[in-house]
Amino acid sequence: MKKCHKKGIDLSLLWASAILSSAILDAPQLLTLIILPVLAYMSVTLINKDHQS
Repeated sequence: MKKCHKKGIDLSLLWASAILSSAILDAPQLLTLIILPVLAYMSVTLINKDHQS
């Protein structure tokens, strides 16, 4: 069994909570279009930092 990476699980939970909260709270489209790309950028940045070290 492969070792799970805690950061990958954390990012998955963060994505799931962002998508669910925007759907449940019926967030405005503009807010959703801002939050999800920022979250994507932060996720990629964190993953790249993890792979470099």
